[in-house]
Amino acid sequence: MSNEKIDKKKKEVLFTLTDGTEIKGEVYLWLYSTNHMGAQRIDELLNDGDHFIPVKTVDGFVLLNSTHIMLAKTNLEKNSHNLIMMGEKYRVGITTLHHKNLEADLFISLPEGFQRVKDYLNQPIRFFTFFQPEYILCINRDYILSIQD
Repeated sequence: MSNEKIDKKKKEVLFTLTDGTEIKGEVYLWLYSTNHMGAQRIDELLNDGDHFIPVKTVDGFVLLNSTHIMLAKTNLEKNSHNLIMMGEKYRVGITTLHHKNLEADLFISLPEGFQRVKDYLNQPIRFFTFFQPEYILCINRDYILSIQD
């Protein structure tokens, strides 16, 4: 077995699970993304297909079942999401499981004629990315009750 260490970037995230439990901890992101320049983003980690995501908490590591992650909230780092913040901007109201109401921005960069909120939400991904002034929200599509644009 190799003792080589693969460098990763730590990112603090507050997870809200489907039972309402909140878990705060660090996730580890690849330093390079296969989809763009720069490090892997939290939405890419959540959408990559792994069922269990390791999170380092103050009490040690916990493996979160990604199907029961309702929301992941992390700080918005300056200039870190320029590509994902391109496109048409929409301010939306989001109602999630447990009737948690959120307001956030959504950026849609899809082909002409498919720039509606509905078009974005019908994309084949599990976690949608929304922006608040200081935060990024990744919300599991299965726990969004409604979106008002």
